[in-house]
Amino acid sequence: MMSWPHLTPGAMTAIRFETRKVNRDSMINKIRSFLNNDKNRELLTYLVFGALTTLISWLVYFGLTAILKPENYIDGSSAQRLILHGSQWVSWIISMLFAFFTNKHYVFKSTQKKAGAWKEFFQFASARLLAYFIFDALLYDAFIYLLGVDHRITKLIMNILVVIFNYFASKLVIFKKKRR
Repeated sequence: MMSWPHLTPGAMTAIRFETRKVNRDSMINKIRSFLNNDKNRELLTYLVFGALTTLISWLVYFGLTAILKPENYIDGSSAQRLILHGSQWVSWIISMLFAFFTNKHYVFKSTQKKAGAWKEFFQFASARLLAYFIFDALLYDAFIYLLGVDHRITKLIMNILVVIFNYFASKLVIFKKKRR
């Protein structure tokens, strides 16, 4: 580091410290500005709660499959399919309920009450059910039984696709803001 002859080492340390403080304050202000933008806040909270929803789904699914051990059954047998689909279904129900409440209250900040809230829940559950059948049933089976992909890898891929589908369904249909 180049030093100026008229500055003492202590002064140089103070300048470096002040520069770091200014850079840190500037970064904090940029983060605050980013979060104050409603679209950024919405996307960020969706990603956070989406990650938590996915974690819940995985914990339930992998917990059930660890206990029920589908790999101990003949590939494609009714017993193996029942275990895999049953684990999918239970993890879907629990994570869908968590996702509805967090999306409604924290992500999209819906203020619908009673009939409006029930309509949102019906639309949310319907969109999630559609995503379930497309990704967690049809494509899940295709990846495992037709393509031979391990059920754990398939679960991860399907979760990524579901998060993308669900965001657009929630934003554009279910919790769509009314234009004024």
